[in-house]
Amino acid sequence: MSDQSNLINILREETNLAAKSATPLYLRVQRGLEQAIEAGMIAVNDALPAERELANALGVSRVTVRNAVRALVDKGMLVQRHGAGTFVASRVEQPLKQLTGFTEDMSERGMAVNVQWLDRSVGLPTPEECEALNIDSSTAVSRLYRLRLADEKPMCIEHAVLPITHLEDPTVVETSLYDYLEEQKRRPTRAIQKLSARLLDISHAHLLGVPTGSPCLYIERTSFLPNDEAIEFVRSYYRGDSYEFVAELRL
Repeated sequence: MSDQSNLINILREETNLAAKSATPLYLRVQRGLEQAIEAGMIAVNDALPAERELANALGVSRVTVRNAVRALVDKGMLVQRHGAGTFVASRVEQPLKQLTGFTEDMSERGMAVNVQWLDRSVGLPTPEECEALNIDSSTAVSRLYRLRLADEKPMCIEHAVLPITHLEDPTVVETSLYDYLEEQKRRPTRAIQKLSARLLDISHAHLLGVPTGSPCLYIERTSFLPNDEAIEFVRSYYRGDSYEFVAELRL
C-alpha cells in the first residue's frame, strides 16, 4: 500500500478540507477515499489507517471519518473485518471470451463458493423463455433461482431456466449447474449474452446486501449445445461494485 503519510496527503488534496464548502465534511472525506481507491492509490485488500489516525491527520471528528467509511462499506468498496480493521474490497474480473460458470470463475481465484437457493421448481415457460429457448408454451421447464456467494460475500443473483428434457428434477443441482450438465454430457459449448447497466430494486438489493438503487450488471445469456439446441436461458444480476467484465479486442 502507499505510505500512510502519502495517503493522508492525497486525502487532504482530494477533499480540500480547508476550503469552505456546502458539501458535508463526511462526503468530502468519502469522495477522497473513493477517488484514491479507484485510482489504485490504495490497493485491493489493503487496510485503511485506523479511524482515530485518519481523524487526527485530517483534522476532523471520528464521526466524520466513520460516516465516510460506512458509506463506502455500503457501496461495497470497503469491507470491515471484526477485530482486524477496514480493507479495500476486491473486485472480480471476468473475461468475456470463454463460456464458464460462476463456480469455475470463483474457484480459479481461490475463493470459496456457496449458494443460497431461492427456488427450484418445474413449470410452464413465459413467452420470453419460449423465444430464448425455442420451445412452445406447452413445454415444461426447470427453474433454478439462487444467490451466488464467494468467500461468504453475495456476488450475484441468477435465474436459470432449462427445458425439462435436459433437467427433469431441478433439485439434483447442488451447487454448480455446469458440473451437473457435464456429468450428463450436456454441457453447453457456446452462448450469446447481452449486458446492460441497471439499478437494483429493493428485493435484489436486499439479497446482495447493498442499498436499494445500487448499480448492477444485468446479463441475459442463452447457451447452446454443440448441435445448436438451446439448453439454458439465464438472467443474472451482478454487484456493480464487485464484478467487472473484461473483453480483449484485436484488429
